[in-house]
Amino acid sequence: MLKSYLTNVWTDSAILNNQILKSLITPAKKAKILDIGVYRAELIIDRVKNIKKPEIFAVDLENQAIASCKKMGIKAKKYNIEKGLPYKSGYFDIVSANQIVEHLVDIDMFFSEINRVLKPKGYLILSTENLSSWHNLFALLLGWQAFSQHISTKKNVGNPLKLNLEIGSNKHDCHLQIFTPRGLKDLAQMYNLKVEKQYGAGYYPFGGNLSKLLSKIDKTHSAFIGIKARKK
Repeated sequence: MLKSYLTNVWTDSAILNNQILKSLITPAKKAKILDIGVYRAELIIDRVKNIKKPEIFAVDLENQAIASCKKMGIKAKKYNIEKGLPYKSGYFDIVSANQIVEHLVDIDMFFSEINRVLKPKGYLILSTENLSSWHNLFALLLGWQAFSQHISTKKNVGNPLKLNLEIGSNKHDCHLQIFTPRGLKDLAQMYNLKVEKQYGAGYYPFGGNLSKLLSKIDKTHSAFIGIKARKK
C-alpha cells in the first residue's frame, strides 16, 4: 500500500517535471535540438512543440530508443556520451537532458561537451533528482542510503523503501552522481552557461496540486530539480 502511494507520488512529480521542461522552450520558427538520453521519442517531440520547424537529434545507448526515434523522424545515434558528443562544435540551438546527468561518471566532460556543441546564445534545459529533497534527507537521517542513489550495480540496497529492488542488466541504469540545486547551478556556470531559471518539481510525500505548489515555493527540497542555462 505504501509503495503504491509512493509510486503515484513519483509519477505526479515526473509528469510535472516534463511539463516544466516543455515550458522552458522558447518559441521559435526553427531550431536544431539535441536530446541526450532520449528514452522515448514522443517526449522530446512534445517538449519542443513551441518550435514550428524543429530538427531533432538524439543520442542514447538503448537500441529500442534509437529505433523509436528513427520511426518518428528523429536523427538518432547509438552512442556512449561518456566519450563525448558525436557532433561538431556550435551546431545546436538547444540541448535537452532529462534524468541523464545522474548516470554519468565524468560530469565535467558532460558539461564541457554541452558548451562545445551549443551555438553562442544557445541554451541547455536539464533536469535531475535532488539530493536535498526531503525524502533523501529523511533517509540519510535514518542512516539509510538516499532514495536517489545506487551503491550496487546488481541490486538496490541500503534503503528498505526503495520502489524497485532490482536495477536491471545495464550498469548505466545506476545513479552515480546526485546533485543539489546549488551544485547544479555552480557546475553550469563553471562551464560558461548562464543559469536563467532554476526550478523544482514534485514535493514528497505529497502529490497533485499541493506537491506542485510546495515545489514552486521551496525548490531546495523538491523531488526533481532543473535549470535553463544559456551559453554566454
